[in-house]
Parts: sequence; C-alpha cells; structure tokens
Amino acid sequence: MAVITFLSDFGMDDHYVAAVKGKIMGMNPDQQVIDISHTVNPFDISHGAFLLKSVFRDFPEGTVHLVSVDGLREKSSGIALELQGHFFVGFDCGLFSMISDVRPEKMVEVDLGGSVFPAKDVLAAVAVGLAGNKKMESLGNELSQMKELFARQVKVTKREIAGNVMNVDHFGNLITNITKFDFEKILEINGGSVRYQIRFGREAFGSLHRYYTDVESGDCYVMFNSNGLLQIGINKGNASQLLGLGTDAPVHIEFSN
Repeated sequence: MAVITFLSDFGMDDHYVAAVKGKIMGMNPDQQVIDISHTVNPFDISHGAFLLKSVFRDFPEGTVHLVSVDGLREKSSGIALELQGHFFVGFDCGLFSMISDVRPEKMVEVDLGGSVFPAKDVLAAVAVGLAGNKKMESLGNELSQMKELFARQVKVTKREIAGNVMNVDHFGNLITNITKFDFEKILEINGGSVRYQIRFGREAFGSLHRYYTDVESGDCYVMFNSNGLLQIGINKGNASQLLGLGTDAPVHIEFSN
C-alpha cells in the first residue's frame, strides 16, 4: 500500500482537513496519510505548486499526492496523473504543470460530480484507490493535455541572474527561484574567480553563507538551502517583515571581473 500525502489551502481552523482524512480512514483504516501543508495561501496555485515541487521527490516512488488548492475555481475539473514515478490527484487548475519540466506519463479526467466538497467526496476515494494499486485507466477518460500555467522564469546571462522571491516560509525566510546550479554555472563560465553582488531591496551582499548560524542573531544571511535555492533570512528573525520584502520581490546576482 502506497503512502498518501495531503496538501491544501484549507487552513487549520476548520474541520475540512479532518473531514478528508476521516473519509480516507473510513475507506482504509490502515492507510498512511502524511500532511505536507494546509496553510497554502487561499486559492494561491503558485504557492501550492512551490510547496509540492519542493518536497514530492523526497517521498518514495509510488506515493499518491492528494492536492486541494483553489477548489472553487470556476469550471475546474478533476485530474489524476502519473509523473516521475509518483501519482497526483487534484484539480486541473494548472498547479500540476508547475511542479516539473517533465511531461506526465499518464493523465486521466476525474469526474467531480458537481460536489461542493470534492476533496472529500471524490478525490479522497481516488487517492485511496491509487494507493491500493488501482489502475489509472479505470478512473476516467484519458487526457492528452492538462491546463498549463507558467511560473516566473529566471533570467540568466554571463553577467547577471535575475530572479524573484517565490515563497515566504513560516520563519519569514525569503526563498527565491535562483538555483545553485545556475549560480555555479555562471561562476564556471567566468573562470571561477569572478566577484558578485547579491542585491535585494536596499541590501547587497558580496558573499554567500553556508549555515544560518554563520551570522549573529538579528543579522541577515544569504545561502543556498537544501533544495538548492537561494534563500535570504535573518538569524532568529523574520526577514520578510524586517526587510519589507515578500513574494515576487526581485533578487539579482551581478557578476564582475
């Protein structure tokens, strides 16, 4: 039996998360369900996609990822898909198109049946079925494409990497779409000894930190996190609040000889 993960924008103040998990347990009391997060910004597809993209590969292949974000989107239909050895169940709202550059191996339409709570009434059962090795072909009609959205793209040249803050986490850290791979590639192109300035808001840093604790409490750090993404934070402080920066804020790395 595969693991089911659960990601939603339901929050933790109401009964919605428990209702979906209760439905799953009612169908299979032994089913393991792991919460990714239920504090996705309401209706924020990009936020949900960022969280799912950041973590789904940490689970074993065969894991089923149940996602309910922006479930009130008009005319949104259900979808199940297989991608990079994982299964995903949710709404065809564009979120799944933002989690990987690889095209899904299979996609099928999931009939939501006009439910006002499809995560509980429909998607939970689909997830349990897939976790129990139910064939995707039995869920609905095969799809040749899904709705596609495009996340902000990083601009990379020999002299500059221009990106944006993609997420502000629970600690107020600013997580960008600038990757360690691109940064090291530009260093290599420039001979490895090139100087650089990392600019965001009114701040500029000429070096990277390796650990959060490389700076004193209250000081700002800039580092590549465990996902290989440039992260800006304040040791034991809230960078978003103290720097006045949030999602979509521009971040630049400028290179010079």
